[in-house]
Amino acid sequence: MEQGLQARVVEAAELNAAERARWNALRAAEPVLGGPYFDLRYIEAAAACAPGSRIAVLERGGRIVGFLPFQRRGSSIQPLGAPMSDFHGLIAEPEVCLPAVLALLGAERMRVSGLVSPQPLAELSVRYAMAADLTGGFEAYQATRSSAFLKDKRRRARALERDHGEMVFTFERPALDLLAWLVAQKRAQIRRTHQHDIFACGWTIELLNRLAESDAEDFGLRLAVLRAGGTIVAAELGLTAGDRHHLWFPIYDPAFARYSPGALMTLETLRAAAERGIARVDFGPSEEAYKEDFAVPMEPVLEGTVAMRPSLMTHLRGAPGADRIDEVGKRLARRLDRIAACEPGLMGQVKGGASFVTGLGRRHPAVGAGIGVGIGLGLSLGLLAD
Repeated sequence: MEQGLQARVVEAAELNAAERARWNALRAAEPVLGGPYFDLRYIEAAAACAPGSRIAVLERGGRIVGFLPFQRRGSSIQPLGAPMSDFHGLIAEPEVCLPAVLALLGAERMRVSGLVSPQPLAELSVRYAMAADLTGGFEAYQATRSSAFLKDKRRRARALERDHGEMVFTFERPALDLLAWLVAQKRAQIRRTHQHDIFACGWTIELLNRLAESDAEDFGLRLAVLRAGGTIVAAELGLTAGDRHHLWFPIYDPAFARYSPGALMTLETLRAAAERGIARVDFGPSEEAYKEDFAVPMEPVLEGTVAMRPSLMTHLRGAPGADRIDEVGKRLARRLDRIAACEPGLMGQVKGGASFVTGLGRRHPAVGAGIGVGIGLGLSLGLLAD
């Protein structure tokens, strides 16, 4: 355990003025913490909704050296707001170590998917935050992109207007009815792709509604909507804080797929963001290939499980076939973690796991059966909340 480090666990609403000022100072001192998920206004909104949410106030010698926002799931903890918080981590002085904090909190493990950390952790995989740099304005940004890609999108935009009417783009705070519409569309997409419905638990929708209530000029939800002839062909909900905007929940109408409506909407979002003084638009961790069309790798982010004792894969590392087992295990862990984040109770987790296996089994019967065994094992070993 790190020498002299102590943790005091409080509700987010209990942070006093001095603690809030210290949070903001620590965040301002580290540029990689500039994204919306580290903004106290997001943390407070998430803490008011997410079950088991807490803030660890980290002190050494009576001086605050950091904070860790988290939500507890049995013997495990997760980033506060998971699975909604694409980026997460300590808001702390550089020498504060995450495993030491977990030990102080009595946690057996912490599962992360977009950990922003100044310190490498050997057990975690490295990805990169993908972002579009708009500091020079939209025209300067365009100059860094593939001319063939941009030419193709201009051609598709002309075809969309020719076939369906004038193309109109808006980028504003979402009205609650439009927000509800987008969530309904996203849930339909989730069902089609057999993902776990992160909105079925209720508190995730409550979080979006709370964020929609913010009237701060430099913080809150922004909804990009692309219409053709009055019909919505693509939309994306994002979160703005300061001069950063994070793309969050996109949807598009499959009937318009030939026009690349998602790409057209993203380009218009970047244009509008640059006009409003946004310096960086985040696309989340490197994962989907399409992000490379719009963004470049920035700082590393980490994914995996920070465990207080060695995992099975630690012992298997280097063995024949271990890499393949590890990759399958990571995919399963992401699913289990998402279910546990949304459903803190065991019954909700069991239902979520059963729904996932049913959907997967319809597409891949043999794989679905194997994953079902894995989920059962995960429950018995406490990989989900216990």
